[in-house]
Amino acid sequence: MNSFPASRPSEIEDKRAIQKLTEAWLAAVRRKDIPALMNLITEDVVFLPPGVPPVRGKAAVEAMFAGFFPQFSSIEQTAATEEVIVAGDWAFAWGSETFTLVPPTGIVPILLQGKGMSVLRRQSDGSWKFARGINNLLPQTAQQAR
Repeated sequence: MNSFPASRPSEIEDKRAIQKLTEAWLAAVRRKDIPALMNLITEDVVFLPPGVPPVRGKAAVEAMFAGFFPQFSSIEQTAATEEVIVAGDWAFAWGSETFTLVPPTGIVPILLQGKGMSVLRRQSDGSWKFARGINNLLPQTAQQAR
């Protein structure tokens, strides 16, 4: 039995919900809050980061962040969404991303920039979660970042 309300959200409401989900993701990354990030993804999530094998499932994503976050004293991720398409219980969003990673030694921050795409799935309660993600983030030199 479907637990959706009698009337489904409008596309505008879905896009707002997806924007709020993205904002929650960025805030959780900034706090290095792995439990919060786990609440924003599906059980069968697949992430495709550049240069490494696919990261499949919540446990693998949790392990990825548990290994990644301690390497940096601070992490800032920004995202500028360029397009969101809602197609029933699925949504597709893409845009530009930037990561600024500050090593604990205080040396020069690492800047990664690129494009990313997310596939989102509507949950039985009507909320959205990230189901798939891919990006092409690459380190930027000081000259490229200007």
